Amino acid sequence: MGQAWWVGVVFLGLALAQGRLEAGVYGVPGALASTLEAGFTLEPGEAFLRLQLGQETRGALGFSSSLALGPLGYLAYGLQTEAGTGGLGGMAFAEGGAGPLALAVRLGYRPKGLFPLFPEEGVFGRLSLRYRLVPKEVMGFLWEGGENSRAEVSYALREGATYTLGAGVSGLPYLLLGWKGEVGEGMEVLDLSLRLGGLNRLEAGLYLGEASLFLTLSYPWAASLGVWLGDLGLEGGYREAPYAWVRYAWRWP
Repeated sequence: MGQAWWVGVVFLGLALAQGRLEAGVYGVPGALASTLEAGFTLEPGEAFLRLQLGQETRGALGFSSSLALGPLGYLAYGLQTEAGTGGLGGMAFAEGGAGPLALAVRLGYRPKGLFPLFPEEGVFGRLSLRYRLVPKEVMGFLWEGGENSRAEVSYALREGATYTLGAGVSGLPYLLLGWKGEVGEGMEVLDLSLRLGGLNRLEAGLYLGEASLFLTLSYPWAASLGVWLGDLGLEGGYREAPYAWVRYAWRWP
């Protein structure tokens, strides 16, 4: 515990000098935990820390960077190592694009999940592939592995708004419907997706410039409602038990 605090203090100082910092408090009935995410800008990337302290503690140190490849596309990548409740773990991630193709990959292992900063448990992974057929049409493929694995294909058409139709398998087949477009007169953006069948989940995001609102409802029953008001984030919901998470973000050039 003491070592985790010292690492947090060092990154806090670096983030205050040049970087970003997000601190919060997460609570469930009968327990509280503090959360900290800090990043220190390096050339050509960022060193970062994630730390959750409470009845159970876990922390991660990592580095991420990106490369602009001009007409060839772009590449971003990162690696994080973890320690704490349950033992050692880690994760590697990369994404890139070239022409009409975009690919993102993440692979990791964690002996025990710790929500909210470290939710996955065991071996987990994610693969996302998008291919632009023409400027207004995109085909997508998504695979997620872990406790609740799934595979999904989708087709998106942009005609003013973006309409998405897809199907996937998560134990049983499911249908995907999506819509994203501007609403109101202030250029607000509403993003909706609905999955029905083997996976039942409604996700909604409303982006209002300085404010953002997020809602997730799923069955078996779980829900979350979050809002960002400038640099202040508020989230509450139900995930096996009621929870609340309050956080504040600072950013420096």
